[in-house]
Amino acid sequence: MSVSSGRARSGLIQSLTCAALLATGASAARAQDAAEAASAPGAGRIAIELNGAEANGPACRLSFVVANGLAQSIDDMALELVLFDRDGRVDRFVIVRTAKIPAGKSRVRRFDMPETACPSIARILVNDVKECAGAGLDPSGCADSIDVTTRTDIRFEN
Repeated sequence: MSVSSGRARSGLIQSLTCAALLATGASAARAQDAAEAASAPGAGRIAIELNGAEANGPACRLSFVVANGLAQSIDDMALELVLFDRDGRVDRFVIVRTAKIPAGKSRVRRFDMPETACPSIARILVNDVKECAGAGLDPSGCADSIDVTTRTDIRFEN
């Protein structure tokens, strides 16, 4: 038969109470971090910035910064872009692929537009998302999540 004193029992209760408070605090901190991440600018969105357009021989090299604000990684995304000339006419359709972009990360992707002078491109339209691979991702959901901006003289829209 075991006999315990009131002091031992009181110390045990204090230890258990302290452990419970610490666990509750850690859970609350994790919940707050998750809530802040979900409400951060760009959270739940895919931001695509046309960051540069420069000559690369007879091609125009377009540089894009893709920021994945989704909760899951994008394994690959295929974007259908439409390039418009200075007269507003469709010049061409191109498909570009982003490759892997981890959740919460940004990646820079460059694409050469063969036989195209950069000044001849007036506007680029993200016309469609042909593929969007990743856990729980589909082309429609990715398309609805895209926000575009530009740092060039070329209009960029979706």
